[in-house]
Amino acid sequence: MKQKILLSLIAFISLVVLSSHDLYIKLKSFYLEPNTKTLIYVYNGTFGKSEAILARDRMIDVSLINPGEKAVHPDKSLWFEKNNQTVLKITTGKVGTGVLGISTLPRINEFTAESFASNMKHEGLLDVLVEREKSGEDSKPARKKYSKHVKAIFQVGNKQTDDYKTVLGYPIEFIPMSNPYALKIGDELAMKLLIDGEPVAGEMVYASYNDQYGHEKDGTPRDAYKVLTNSDGIVTVKIVTSGHWYFRTVNLGKSTLKDADYVSISAALTFEVKE
Repeated sequence: MKQKILLSLIAFISLVVLSSHDLYIKLKSFYLEPNTKTLIYVYNGTFGKSEAILARDRMIDVSLINPGEKAVHPDKSLWFEKNNQTVLKITTGKVGTGVLGISTLPRINEFTAESFASNMKHEGLLDVLVEREKSGEDSKPARKKYSKHVKAIFQVGNKQTDDYKTVLGYPIEFIPMSNPYALKIGDELAMKLLIDGEPVAGEMVYASYNDQYGHEKDGTPRDAYKVLTNSDGIVTVKIVTSGHWYFRTVNLGKSTLKDADYVSISAALTFEVKE
């Protein structure tokens, strides 16, 4: 009996943790030399640590845009796994600003009432818990259909180009309003959030940098910035330091599907600011 309880507890914790992984694209340095080989890392966990590989068969799209070129889709042979990281080998092109995007297939997770509440706290979706309590659903299990859509913007050489504006057509996607590689410390960066290609207002966006992330004791997110998109779907944050930066968000709504109660789509965008 004790063993069954322990196994159930482990399964419960694993479900909450795995369902709460954030997805990011990272490089050792986002500043690259032209026409050179480099590695791009997929972090499935937190911004600082990948806790699980992202299986390649879950990637519905991988798009690499070298400066001034059309999107290409790297061959599966260019991927490998190491230390819970999924790694892509790429070759840069000419100088300019490049983009890499990854979009995942949807998955469905089934939650107990308790594990769903923990998952919502982890993602900062406290309004969902309030709505469930009001409707009397807070004691019921929940099924969530989720997918993740992430981008990284990198700089090749010193010349900046407009490729950073590229819209990949993902269900949810960040678009910078100016080139992140033109930023200096103290500047502001405006970021537009698109859902199904349209700007969305009133969506919570988190942004932070380096090791300034995590969760509070109550399980809610702790990021340097927590900002709602305005009527044009834009948030603006001040660049206070150099290093690796991210913007991220999760959109969750009630589902009309038979196999899910909620549909979740998340987005993240990463880049680097030099000193």
